[in-house]
Amino acid sequence: MDRSDWPLLKKAAFRSLRITPDEFWNLTLDELLTMLEAVHEKERELQEAEYNRTAWLAANLMNASGNLKRPVTPDLLLGKQTEYKRIDREEQLQTLEKLQKQFNKDRN
Repeated sequence: MDRSDWPLLKKAAFRSLRITPDEFWNLTLDELLTMLEAVHEKERELQEAEYNRTAWLAANLMNASGNLKRPVTPDLLLGKQTEYKRIDREEQLQTLEKLQKQFNKDRN
């Protein structure tokens, strides 16, 4: 490890981990890096959850406006999903027939 990395490690330890200088110098480098990785992972998860909440809210607002031809999903806004696949009329009728048979059978 280069000597110039220590100020960066100290800064990360004191800010992110909020440990004292005594605790910092009693840690091994591996322990310190493991702790920093855990904090980074937690921050990434929190950020992803915030993105998902924001996309969910935006999708609901966009869909409620009534100005869209097709509904928008949070995944679509986040780039996790491609546009909806077009289903031809014949496939729609086959699926509908299959569902009607299933539900009519369950009623009897």
